[in-house]
Amino acid sequence: MALGNDTRSRVMAWLKIALPLAALGLLSVLFLLSRPAAPPTTPEWLERRGETAGDGERVSGPAFAAVTEDGTDLMLTARSARPAPEASGRAIAEALRATARLPGGSEIRLNARSAVLDEAASEAQLSGGVELSSSTGYALETERLSLDFDRLRMESAGPVTGRAPAGRVTAGRLLVEGATQDRGARLLFTEGVKLLYDPRGQ
Repeated sequence: MALGNDTRSRVMAWLKIALPLAALGLLSVLFLLSRPAAPPTTPEWLERRGETAGDGERVSGPAFAAVTEDGTDLMLTARSARPAPEASGRAIAEALRATARLPGGSEIRLNARSAVLDEAASEAQLSGGVELSSSTGYALETERLSLDFDRLRMESAGPVTGRAPAGRVTAGRLLVEGATQDRGARLLFTEGVKLLYDPRGQ
């Protein structure tokens, strides 16, 4: 059935309105799809300094404090830190120092040349040579070590050597765990442990 002149005129008038609107809608969708992804978030460890740490920028003297599930007070400081490139919520720290004050009064101290702090995973990966010392008489060294923030847990990624209260000790791995209801904090040496006994602890 052929359209009359009036009907054809009304259809043409509606098309003149509908087609531009449809084109505008398509352009809006393309614009939204082409928007760049949101930039990586700045790690809370850097935000607490009250400074902006964008790409290529560093924060001097950042500090981070937390209390683990077993009641250990954990304090981390560094010479400087910056956001990890292309890794949201991570920070790269240089000359990291960490102190863990256990509920029983003893302390464990860590020094590392560098570290990567992962806010989402609540952990830090220390590297470049890590020194561990404790108020109970341990002074140990390892190349890499992980540190959890939620609960006191430190684990070396390889061999550890140093001084223990009973003498010199070497081991393939070291695990430090915080206190539980059944026991206090402990240092656990595994994988080929050797102890050279010295009553003086030298």
